[in-house]
Amino acid sequence: MDGVDVAIIETDGQENVRLGRTGFFPYAEADRALLRCAAGDAALLEDRKARRGCLALADAMITSRHVEAVEAFLATNSIDRATVDLIGFHGQTVLHRPGRRLTVQIGDGAGLAARLGIRVVHDFRAAGGVIAEPGVA
Repeated sequence: MDGVDVAIIETDGQENVRLGRTGFFPYAEADRALLRCAAGDAALLEDRKARRGCLALADAMITSRHVEAVEAFLATNSIDRATVDLIGFHGQTVLHRPGRRLTVQIGDGAGLAARLGIRVVHDFRAAGGVIAEPGVA
């Protein structure tokens, strides 16, 4: 719950992987307080998609902070967003109970794709990865 990490990874999708530039964008104290509230509300969940209490606000905040981080990273490093094929977005885990096969990761992958205009793969733990296309909510 410290912030957003951003990294460029170049790959052929099979074997060749090269790590490029990286960045870190810390959360404000108010963001961390909201995440603590969301984790508390998540502890009561039985449905991983439910967003009661602080979870809905935290879900939107996580998405917004990732948009801001990616935009700042691209600008700082003079990277044209058209050259980015895909964003991997794990969101923020607020509950993980593997014994019950229950995990809750907040952040809206489809919203991130729509706002950035870049494909986003998300929902890694529960679905093994879902691709959200820009313009398709």
